[in-house]
Amino acid sequence: MLLRLAFVSLVFGLAACAEPPRTAEPIELAAIAVPLYPEEPERADLGVLEYRGGLHLTAPHAGFGGWSAMELTEDGARLLAISDQGWWLTASLTYGEDGTLTGVGDAAITPMLDAAGAPLQWPYSDAEGLAPLGGGRYAVSFEHAHRIEVYDIGADWRGVSTARPAPHPEPPGLERLPPNGGLEALERAADGGLWAGVEYGVMEGRPNTLWHIHNNALSTPYSLQLEDGFGFVALTRRDGGRLVWLERFYARDTGNRIRIMQVSESWLLSGGAEGRAPRLIGALEPGMTIDNFEAVSTAWVNGEERLFILSDDNYNPPGQRTLLLSFAFADAD
Repeated sequence: MLLRLAFVSLVFGLAACAEPPRTAEPIELAAIAVPLYPEEPERADLGVLEYRGGLHLTAPHAGFGGWSAMELTEDGARLLAISDQGWWLTASLTYGEDGTLTGVGDAAITPMLDAAGAPLQWPYSDAEGLAPLGGGRYAVSFEHAHRIEVYDIGADWRGVSTARPAPHPEPPGLERLPPNGGLEALERAADGGLWAGVEYGVMEGRPNTLWHIHNNALSTPYSLQLEDGFGFVALTRRDGGRLVWLERFYARDTGNRIRIMQVSESWLLSGGAEGRAPRLIGALEPGMTIDNFEAVSTAWVNGEERLFILSDDNYNPPGQRTLLLSFAFADAD
């Protein structure tokens, strides 16, 4: 009996000394409204898109920045993002009566974990692509240590600070990609698989910009014609089976340029026999509110289907900014 009591006491003592459950750290996220055209602040047109407000985001946390992919809830009320230094960010978004993006709140940050439950360390922490798989499960693609992993953070994202990754099937040839030119973009496919975008489009010796990873783990390559000098950096899905992606260009003398493209998923899967071919729907150029945009997502706000883009500041403020911009689709196609 004494031995049993001693054992019980030891168990309770160890439990009391155990590390408390990890939780996301709340952060103060400041937001300053920005116009799309600094010299013409009332102007809102961008190709077939219409500006619905944007924010310059800052936070006094060493991990804030480098945001390379994001997902929004269907109603645009909450944002989930990942950074290329291995951090998760969650936040709520606020809107004016007219649906204009006006602010952020309830922000929290937490490190992404490895399979052992420890924070990811470089070079394994360079998270670049994010895609919902359903039921609170998200696929994440990584550069440098090229791979795709799945995190189950729960439908309400409450498990974001404790989720450990499981491997996901990958396209062939990842080991041949340059360290900083891997799978930058992810999005779920109509069949439940994944679309995986390669930044500079060379795998297995061919210019395969986009891979379709099927549910049976087989991968089919597709080649998209990008503008010279642009890289494929982000991918999202619209209602109606349309995919939208970002192409990014950077030159030291001119800065960033961003092309926003759209294609019918059926056009890809049919080899161009069905649906609408890729087309430019908007372009951000020097002189506009622009930075290193690497994240894109869609949501429905105020009865409109919206496009959101988020920039990676490369942990280089004030030289670069974290910008979150919102647009409505002005056409029905």
